[in-house]
Amino acid sequence: MKRLPSELAALSLAEIGSKLLGLVAITYLARTLGPEGMGIIALGTAILMYGSICADLGLPILGTRSAAVEKVSLGSLRIKISSARLLLSISVALLGGALLWFIISNTVSRDVAILYLIGLIPASLSLDWLFQGIRRIGTLALARILGMTVYLVMVLALVESSGDMIFVPIAWGGGVAVQALFLWLYSKYIPTSSLETKPLDSTPIKLMRESIPLGFANLIAQVVLQFPIIYLTLFESSSDVGLYNIAFRVIVVFLMLDRVYYTLFFPIISRSAQEGREVLQRRFYRAIKFIALIGFFLGTVFIITGGKLFPLLFGNEFRASVPIFDILVIYFILTLLSSTLSFTLIALKKEKLYTRSLIVGAIGFTGILLFPLPGDSQLVAPLALVVFQLITFLVMVRHIQDEIPFSIERVVLFPMLVIMVLLTGGAMVMHLSPLIVSIAVVILALPSLLFSIGFSRDDWQFIKRSIL
Repeated sequence: MKRLPSELAALSLAEIGSKLLGLVAITYLARTLGPEGMGIIALGTAILMYGSICADLGLPILGTRSAAVEKVSLGSLRIKISSARLLLSISVALLGGALLWFIISNTVSRDVAILYLIGLIPASLSLDWLFQGIRRIGTLALARILGMTVYLVMVLALVESSGDMIFVPIAWGGGVAVQALFLWLYSKYIPTSSLETKPLDSTPIKLMRESIPLGFANLIAQVVLQFPIIYLTLFESSSDVGLYNIAFRVIVVFLMLDRVYYTLFFPIISRSAQEGREVLQRRFYRAIKFIALIGFFLGTVFIITGGKLFPLLFGNEFRASVPIFDILVIYFILTLLSSTLSFTLIALKKEKLYTRSLIVGAIGFTGILLFPLPGDSQLVAPLALVVFQLITFLVMVRHIQDEIPFSIERVVLFPMLVIMVLLTGGAMVMHLSPLIVSIAVVILALPSLLFSIGFSRDDWQFIKRSIL
């Protein structure tokens, strides 16, 4: 625990650094490839996400939980989890590549998608899950920023025009390969067993069966998350896909917060579940209040600044991405809130309830796409994502409240109303002085949220003890 301050700083800086590197890459690719090229890349990454879920099958989450809680040999755990993931990734790359060869007629789109799938093979050997479980956060952070640096350097060196689009997935594969190699080399310095540990009593095939509920849950989440790209590809132009993809990618950059939050708090919540419901309830409630504060405040900042930053960063042709981004900000907030609920259910070994919540949310998502509301069709896809995350969140709240009583009104409804009042009031007087009004709204947002959420000094002390 004594190294947590430096570990947290390293993780935060690495996440910020890697996401900024990713943002530089996205900006460069957007200006080099244009909306149509970004649409093709978006299709390839969507297929990659589907393939990665099938290749992982929930094994990284299972491995993290085992490394954090159970007294098993880390050497045995590392080999068996990695063997299972490697077997799955090779199968997905071969079967997926063969299927795409016949399904996608456009040569460039097909080649980009197949190369992304091949990148799953080195990605399967990455030990992120192990270093997260044993709280070697600094090493994990360094590996992530190293991989992203390699990706950016390869993109800048190899992609000079739209004709070089094929090198984008190659650069991604190179980045994850370097990250995986670094973690494997460093894992040799980790004690893999002691007198208190025992070899993992599972074969790779048995681990696959155990991880199916988590894998199915992740599959649902990723199918929904990436389907807007497929939906827009089928019914809109490649330019429309590119406009959505830029807005979505920016949200993904800021979801680094969710990754940091999950990396730090999932092991804490997993251990709390072993210490008793009273301990779990106290830590859970304070954790979700903390992430609600962060989510609503940043959401306010994003909505205030998005309209000005998109044309500045990506060019005037991406100004149409701003309304899409504004809707996805709501998705961003709901994602942060849902993370606490999802990893708490997993810590309680109630993966099936998590999966059921996602299924109900996916039904709502499908309903929006099948029966779209009147208006701009570009906005249907991000709106469907918001509906999915909202329904999933509400269903998980119901399941969590059966185990841990907490007030959703104080954590969600009150701060949401406060932010709506601030943004509406700001919009009404924005014409007087856009800069001053924007700054005033942001300044007022933080104390208003602290009061509405009921974030106390005790809550802050818990956060400091937990992560500092």
